[in-house]
Amino acid sequence: MIVAHPTRSLTRRLSEQYLMYGLAGLFCFAVAAINLSWHGTFLNSIPSAVGIPLALLLVGSFAIKRTSRWHENIDRQLSRFASSGGKTVQELRPLPATDALANGWNQLLARVHEHSAWNGVERRLSEAVHSQQARRWETVFQNLSDGIVICDPEGLIIQHNRAFAVQVTGSDSESMVGANLMQSLERLGENVTEKLCGLTANHTNQVIEVQRTDDITQGVWRLSRTLLESDANGSSDSIWTLRDITQHKLVENAREQFVCTATHELRTPLANIRAYTETLALATDIPIEQQQAFYNTINSEATRLARFVDELLNISQMEAGAITIRKHDVQLERLLEEILDSQRPLALEKNQTFEFSVPPKLPKILADKDKLNAALTNLLGNAIKYTPEGGKVSMRVDAEAHRILFIVEDSGFGISQEELPKLCSKFFRSSDSRVQSLVGSGLGLAFTQEVARLHGGRVTIQSQLNQGSCFTLELPLH
Repeated sequence: MIVAHPTRSLTRRLSEQYLMYGLAGLFCFAVAAINLSWHGTFLNSIPSAVGIPLALLLVGSFAIKRTSRWHENIDRQLSRFASSGGKTVQELRPLPATDALANGWNQLLARVHEHSAWNGVERRLSEAVHSQQARRWETVFQNLSDGIVICDPEGLIIQHNRAFAVQVTGSDSESMVGANLMQSLERLGENVTEKLCGLTANHTNQVIEVQRTDDITQGVWRLSRTLLESDANGSSDSIWTLRDITQHKLVENAREQFVCTATHELRTPLANIRAYTETLALATDIPIEQQQAFYNTINSEATRLARFVDELLNISQMEAGAITIRKHDVQLERLLEEILDSQRPLALEKNQTFEFSVPPKLPKILADKDKLNAALTNLLGNAIKYTPEGGKVSMRVDAEAHRILFIVEDSGFGISQEELPKLCSKFFRSSDSRVQSLVGSGLGLAFTQEVARLHGGRVTIQSQLNQGSCFTLELPLH
């Protein structure tokens, strides 16, 4: 009997087995025929002589089928696998481990399933990572303070973030995907249409500024466009950025106004000092009383100049965020006397009624005397400056258990409710023509508020237009 070797091919093994059973059948038929012929009974024993070889052939066919059944199973599974394009790995099934071929197939299948499982895990991990990154970038995109829009070559919006919707429509819930960008931007105001037409006619990266009206307080935006890489047809998508620069423009205008004010504030006292000193130096017959008046004027202008230089230094410190305080015990009586002595003459010049009230005994406070002096001088000086002649200015001090209040009231121009929240902003000055006609830097209240904050206090303002204002500087006692 021929023993099947696992390394031989299937065709060779089947041929050897079939040949073995066929030769055995022929041998049995020949032996039976010779034997029957020798005894003269050949014709009577033909059925047996033929049946035995046929039986052997049937047994051989059964053995061949048994040998090839695992190959047929493997062949069917591989055929289905090939026809599905390699998508049915999970449908491949192991075979009963009866021979080396089945064992080999089972081991191979185990490796394939293991590799497929790892690939599945890797794919799911990759999808999860990419999904998480996509969500993170989407979150960043939606939370940018600038409005961002992606448009197709025809100018239709493909995607936009919430900031863009808020700036254009006033609501972050309205979707403008599919809308024309230029038509959407026209909702910013009528004044933007002309600039937008010029922008659409130019197909390069551009930056323009648009504003809702001639009044910049109504809104100013910087609109920029960046073209992406062109496709095969030469067209390209574009990214648009919309930034609200209203506050930046207001600060720029305030700075320009401050430069003009600073020039005037520096030139005027210097010119007066120069004129009076030249007069004193050249004239020899000036009476003593007039000389004393000249000296007083020079001293007053020098004080005014020094005060303005101090304001410039305060500006520099506020811009750098470097204002510091040095706290020590402050006697409020002496501090308030210094402030009143410097401000009362200004009120008398304008024939204003000046009132001052304090409790019988003021507590000591822990504060920076120079900074607190400047802050209170700003409040009282502004009240006198922006109150017309014949008006009323008052200052009172209220001491409570845990805090002290410095309250300055006037019957001046007052502040509109629209401008009230901006009053303590740096360089801000009211648009009221009466205020604009007076010299000012727009920094006094900003400085006062910063001093209050550094002391752990605050500044509160109450005002009505044409009826006066009330400024309160609150400081903690402990």
